[in-house]
Amino acid sequence: MEANSSRELEARNYLEKHRIMELLTYLASALLFFRPALKTLGLCTADEVLKDDGHGITCEKFTREVNKRTQEIWSTF
Repeated sequence: MEANSSRELEARNYLEKHRIMELLTYLASALLFFRPALKTLGLCTADEVLKDDGHGITCEKFTREVNKRTQEIWSTF
């Protein structure tokens, strides 16, 4: 029983050290909020495939993408 407890403690320490739970929370947020926000702003169509550059989506990247797409839309006027 003590071996299981030690293993669980080791796993918990690893998750905390590498901030795995934070990463999972961030990824869930990205999936739930970023794409719908682009659709709401009219900057992404329902059938559009968003490209993944292999890096995490930061607030700065999101802002840059929104600004780029807004500029593209307004440049037609």
